[in-house]
Amino acid sequence: MFPNPILQQVFAYLSLPDRLRASRVSRKWYYNCNDPHLYQDIVLKDLEFNTLLLAMQRVVQIGPRIRSISIEGCFSEFIQNAVVPVQFSNQPPNRPLLFSHIRALQPARRRQEYLKNGFELHNHFSDLFTQLMELGHSTLHTIKILNCDLDFEMTELFCAIACNANSLSTFHYVNNGDKGLHSSGLLQAVVSGSPKMRHFRGLHAGMNDAVLMTMARHWPLLESLTLCSIKSKDVLELTGLISEDGHELRGASPTGTISNRAFWELLCKCKNLRTLEIHDLACVTNRDLALYNSLRDALQDQQTKTARESNKRRFRPYDTHSLRHKHHHRHQHHYPHQPIRQRQLDTSQFDLPGSSLRSLRVTKFITTPLSTPGFHDLTKLFPNLNRFEYATNFYTFNNQFEGVSPEMYEAERAAVAGFMSTQKSLAYDGQWNEPITTEQRLMAGMTTRSNEQ
Repeated sequence: MFPNPILQQVFAYLSLPDRLRASRVSRKWYYNCNDPHLYQDIVLKDLEFNTLLLAMQRVVQIGPRIRSISIEGCFSEFIQNAVVPVQFSNQPPNRPLLFSHIRALQPARRRQEYLKNGFELHNHFSDLFTQLMELGHSTLHTIKILNCDLDFEMTELFCAIACNANSLSTFHYVNNGDKGLHSSGLLQAVVSGSPKMRHFRGLHAGMNDAVLMTMARHWPLLESLTLCSIKSKDVLELTGLISEDGHELRGASPTGTISNRAFWELLCKCKNLRTLEIHDLACVTNRDLALYNSLRDALQDQQTKTARESNKRRFRPYDTHSLRHKHHHRHQHHYPHQPIRQRQLDTSQFDLPGSSLRSLRVTKFITTPLSTPGFHDLTKLFPNLNRFEYATNFYTFNNQFEGVSPEMYEAERAAVAGFMSTQKSLAYDGQWNEPITTEQRLMAGMTTRSNEQ
């Protein structure tokens, strides 16, 4: 039989449910499978909701000092298959009963339906996740929740993070069938409670100016960030949800907007930002990029002026008479004095906003797209970019501008590609033929109805 250290190394390669099953083989295996050091980095992958909760409960019983939590691909068969009857107030009594998937309902109505069906796993998850966060209060640095279908909006996931995120440096919340944090206040609490944050990825509907300003103040170490601003005048009516009384609601998502002032503040304060994803931000247009560059030029001029004044105060010419006198008495030789050259001012070392960025992704589907002048300003604003991805489609231009033809769109794409090919140190990935999105279809329908009226 292998010694305990070897057994623990073997068990470390097992998934958490397999490791818990292996603990039933013998006392020795039980001892090694329940060693707290094996549960410092928790990985829960492709588990049904009940199995996920059992694994979390076992970890809580072991009580390790958790360093990272990864929940990926977990699902609930009940949530995936649950449909509920919906009856609208204006529906005729003899009309057949309509049904809707439970995830299409408003949060309050969803909660009622879960209670009717005796589905209380969300409450159990909230309790267990809070306990996991408390176990790693001083050691937990990474949380990744990816590709799950568990309806986290019904849980206290984000509240637990906000209360126990003091040591958190990485938080990824991506593709979980929702719009992330809807509440800007709770999102601000997460930002304020995690001063060591370096990597914050995922789309959150609660993102607005107040949140971005809070990030600029509290996250000076930030290295990677995802930004989205879903709310705009054109898409306020895109989200159709069903309320408690059966009415269909429009624009029920409490999203916010991001202004160019808040975006510029973020670039000024987060000097370590390396990777940035921007999804349909209304403050990233040709006009906004030109404004950012004018502010950047003014800041550079101010820094140059300050540095020159400091240079003059610091490097003063020596007293050549006293130098010659000392040199003559010390060596009994006299050499002609050579003037001391003033140190040249190196403006390239200024820490200007945007200089730290290395990777950028921009998507444009429901906000004003970029054209060739915008790409010129973008490469100037981020001069040290190594990789740039831009995703859009013809419908973006067609919904925003009148009279745009596919030929004009293709000419613009070719012009941008030609310019970007001159940027030798920059890898450009132009994705100009993305499929039409649901929001774009709705916007096109709204525009058609307004034109007919």
